[in-house]
Amino acid sequence: MSRYLLIVTLIISALSVFVYRQDTMTLCFLLACLTLLIFNFKQQMIFLLSLLVIPFLCYFMLDTYQLGQQAKQSENQRYICRGTILPDSIAIDGDQLSANAKLYESRQVIRVYYTFTCLKDKQQWQSNTDVLQFSASGHYKRMMPATNFNQFDMRRYYEAKHITHQLTVQSWSNLKQKSVHSLLDTYRNHIHKWHAIGIKKAEMLPQPLNEYAESVIFGAAPKSFYVNNPGVQKLGLIHLFSISGFHINYLLKMVMGMFRRLFIPKEISAVIAGMILCIYFVFSGETAVLMRAVIVGLFFLLRMTGWCKLSPPTVWSVSLLGTLIYEPCILLTLGGQLSFTLTFCLLFAKSLSFWQTNMLLSLVSFPFIVAQQYTWHILQTLVGFAVIPIFSTLIVPFTLLGFAGQDIPGIAKVVNVLIQCFTSCLDSMSMLPGNMIIGKLPSVVLVLFFTCSLLIYVKQSALAFFCRGMCLLLLFFGTLWVRYPLYGEFTTFDVGQGDAALVRTPFNRSVTLIDTGGQVDFSAKKDWQIKQYQRTNGESVIVHYLHSRGISQINNLVLSHHDYDHIGNAKVILKHLSVQRVIIPAGMLKQQKFLKEIQPYLGRTKVCELTAGDEIPNCPFHIVHPFTSGQAENQDSIALFGCLGNQRILTAGDLDRAGEKAIAERYPKLKVDILKLGHHGSKTASDPETLRKWQPQYGIISAGRDNRYNHPHKETIRTCTVNQITNLNTQKDGMIRYIYDNNQTSYFEVKITHELKATVSTNSK
Repeated sequence: MSRYLLIVTLIISALSVFVYRQDTMTLCFLLACLTLLIFNFKQQMIFLLSLLVIPFLCYFMLDTYQLGQQAKQSENQRYICRGTILPDSIAIDGDQLSANAKLYESRQVIRVYYTFTCLKDKQQWQSNTDVLQFSASGHYKRMMPATNFNQFDMRRYYEAKHITHQLTVQSWSNLKQKSVHSLLDTYRNHIHKWHAIGIKKAEMLPQPLNEYAESVIFGAAPKSFYVNNPGVQKLGLIHLFSISGFHINYLLKMVMGMFRRLFIPKEISAVIAGMILCIYFVFSGETAVLMRAVIVGLFFLLRMTGWCKLSPPTVWSVSLLGTLIYEPCILLTLGGQLSFTLTFCLLFAKSLSFWQTNMLLSLVSFPFIVAQQYTWHILQTLVGFAVIPIFSTLIVPFTLLGFAGQDIPGIAKVVNVLIQCFTSCLDSMSMLPGNMIIGKLPSVVLVLFFTCSLLIYVKQSALAFFCRGMCLLLLFFGTLWVRYPLYGEFTTFDVGQGDAALVRTPFNRSVTLIDTGGQVDFSAKKDWQIKQYQRTNGESVIVHYLHSRGISQINNLVLSHHDYDHIGNAKVILKHLSVQRVIIPAGMLKQQKFLKEIQPYLGRTKVCELTAGDEIPNCPFHIVHPFTSGQAENQDSIALFGCLGNQRILTAGDLDRAGEKAIAERYPKLKVDILKLGHHGSKTASDPETLRKWQPQYGIISAGRDNRYNHPHKETIRTCTVNQITNLNTQKDGMIRYIYDNNQTSYFEVKITHELKATVSTNSK
């Protein structure tokens, strides 16, 4: 019976992900589960299918409908609402506050953002540990989706938590401690208050002990954790620092061991331990991924007392079904995928050795991690063997000791030294060679790899050998397909009010990055207003996208001129990727901005100062501006021209109209199909007469939303309209990709609207 329940549960899990997100990956998973059902179908399963699958499917569809209706709520610039904020959901960085709030009227949860106007206001929020009720007014809108391909999608992430909207608060009113009348709410609020107090006490510990205490004890990893501990993420050890089954098992062993030494009957011990589990679930933030561990823990207690003896597969099935009721989208999150997949593997790993079990878990987790990060460290499996026992026997107990003994002189300092040594070892190991950039593998490859990895240790030796070989072949050919594509691309990143573009030729023969973007902060902020832990879009957008394309090396990094919105992220690119050459306009090498922003990060990268007519090695573009050495100002911007597929492309940084006219005079026969409109669509560029000579069919504008310059300018848009130039704008389209191959087939892809536009040149070649 447990086998049938397991298969039916897998069908329900596949339906859950497909109902909420219809894509290739979820379809492949659903088809795989249906295939499993067909090959294992028995008449006895009809009852389970009708009893469980139909109600769950109806539940998922109803919940999806309600979520869709919630997402349709219109934007409101002056939205007024009332609700509550839990103290342990509040995060403060610089002058920015973010939190989850539950509204009274709609009962929905939204994200709340607020900018502090004074230090006193920030300190009051930082010291708060009470559940707050509030009235607020502000800009209410739907969460912003990812605007670049393969970028982390904030909208999808929060929709999996049933959060669809955000409120940017302009003013608070009636902000006070919430008064409750229900006894259950009183206890729940007190638990959240204790959680918030514990987090604040942990923050007072020395670094990195404070980050370990917040993560391991309270399940609230601060933003600083991943910045200060890069080895944890690179080596795939994030799950150790998230409240999960590991921590529930640790808690149960500690509690039951203490009760056993006090000679408390196991029945009473089980009841008390069950209550502690439920309290801990609320205490840790009621995260859905913890629900599985709590359900399994409760069944363990029931089995220990002899009240209920279910088989492990049945317990796993019940825990998944229970979690899907609590949070139907749990399997759309990386935490949920890893939690249920790894525990599923452990059901059938009892006959395997320690090394075989860890190898199995590593291979099974590979598709999920690579689908998110696009990288894999070859030492992950080996490090896991050594780190997990050390973590459970030393790090967790010492972290608890350091937190509990922080008022006793010397204890926290001694423990912190131990934690520092552990962290340094992880960071050092992560820096060793072996971090492979895999890229975004096709969904079919990931599903097949996952399926084969489950079967590498089956008893049938022929099947096991076949699956091991398939895993190697899938990884080899999948990586080959991503790293050496049959097509090339000219991609304009959406990096806000900045400029960055990628030129990649078919089979990865040449990779050129033109500018890097960079966020310019025009406001003079005080120390308390500055964010401490914020990733640049150079890392979160550009590097992440390059990794998704399997790119580990850039042949040429072209910096058109020295403005920060064009070179600000260059240091991030140089840090995360191998760069052969940096191409700059003649005269920029001695400029202060270059010496400050670029020079310290060059390493072995070669720097080339070039002017028009100079050749760029291994690049499909050639330089048509500047003509002489300059100061790397807008008028000195590098302009590049080249042919990709059947389209001629010109990009010229922030070059002004005079520079465009000079190019047209120097190259009178120059014709352009795709023009990267200069200076973000400013009226200082895009000279009407020059555009009439060049006859471009498409104009690409890279500009930030709601930018202070009001780019693109109306005059530029009017010029494009008059000259019948189709505009593609990162403000409304997000990332813009021109895709081509050697067969003269080409098209545009844009992220936000997903329109496909055929690119047929109007110019004679």
